[in-house]
Amino acid sequence: MIFKKKKQIQQSLFEESVVLKVEKLNKKFCISLKRSMYYGVIDIIRSMFKISYNTEQLRKGEFWALNNVNLELKKGDTLGIIGVNGSGKSTLLRLITGIFPPDKGKISFKGRIGALIAVGAGFHPHMTGKENIYLNGTILGMSRKELDKKINDIVEFAEIGDFVDAPVSTYSSGMRVRLGFAIAVHCEPDILLVDEVLSVGDLSFRNKALRKMSEFKDKANALIFISHNLDQIRVLCNRVIILEHGEVIYDGSTDKGIITYENNSKDSRVEAINSSRKKDSLFRLIRTDKDKVLFNDTGLLNKHDKKINEIRINQPLNVFVDFTLNEDYKEIYFTIGFVDETNSNVFLWVKSNDLNKVRFLNLKKGNYRIKVSFSEHHLGPGVYFINYHILNGITGESYNHGFSNFAFSVKSEKHYERGIVAADEKWELENLS
Repeated sequence: MIFKKKKQIQQSLFEESVVLKVEKLNKKFCISLKRSMYYGVIDIIRSMFKISYNTEQLRKGEFWALNNVNLELKKGDTLGIIGVNGSGKSTLLRLITGIFPPDKGKISFKGRIGALIAVGAGFHPHMTGKENIYLNGTILGMSRKELDKKINDIVEFAEIGDFVDAPVSTYSSGMRVRLGFAIAVHCEPDILLVDEVLSVGDLSFRNKALRKMSEFKDKANALIFISHNLDQIRVLCNRVIILEHGEVIYDGSTDKGIITYENNSKDSRVEAINSSRKKDSLFRLIRTDKDKVLFNDTGLLNKHDKKINEIRINQPLNVFVDFTLNEDYKEIYFTIGFVDETNSNVFLWVKSNDLNKVRFLNLKKGNYRIKVSFSEHHLGPGVYFINYHILNGITGESYNHGFSNFAFSVKSEKHYERGIVAADEKWELENLS
């Protein structure tokens, strides 16, 4: 009995720190608007007549926007939600705010929720800014007395000036975002939800909004932040979840989460590039003389000489080019380069006969493979293509030059995807005053 009472006390203490709990949350949508409206009418009729039906079954044209999502948010937590467009990020926030009902699962929270989840969401276009402040403030749980006290601060923070007495329909998207954010933060919510709408508007206000969210975080309130700006996520958030096709595939530390997301993004890009080009030729030619030299294949090799499409920053980079010589040659030389996804920047370029480093002499006609190994390649995390060139070492004639249609990725467990060079740098700060 004593043990049971102690367990109940511990449970209550744990629950006190939890301000938001999402359990086994599911939400489905229909691709066709006409079919969605039809399903809606059918569901209303079933509800009216208390006819039970299976909400977990997908009907024709439906898909799961969220599938079995679970998360807890505690006081002081700043949670970043990242994922590609269509992964379910905004849908999750709309369910938390009650805009959409879940098809299955439970959402419970403590305190007041403030949300900025869409440009102009909740604004009446024909009402003035001031009228919308009172309308939205009331929806967020503020009393008339609170709103009277804070309205000047809201208007000043939103930087809309005399436009506060103009209809919201006359506002720019940036003005609507500023007003919506100002209302949300001045209602002093226990949980603040911010979607990626802060990408709209001027730099000065975005910086002010980020400062305000940082202050909000310091007051031990809870914040959920959606953004494609991973640096903002990294600075503001102490935790990250990654959504993919409506499912949580990662929930943990921010740094590891961002790198996991970047690595997953590289996989998606490489797969999409390579899949789309399977039916195409293996390469895009710049110039060729097929009667002399025929290009066959190129790519990366692992230590077992098996073709791969990814390496780590700290792993050797082993490249091969397969080709056919249709004649005998006294000397052949090669260049190998690595270009980015846009094919506009050459990040690494080497030449076999620089300073007579390597000379390939007296080659008979036949099939060959040239292999180039880099023990330290210094390519930063990203997606790359191979640029090759096969030339005559005696006359300088160019026989075959092109870009491989084979994409590969460089990944890291500690470097973010920025820049073109992976480096271990040292930082120092000196006071010169």
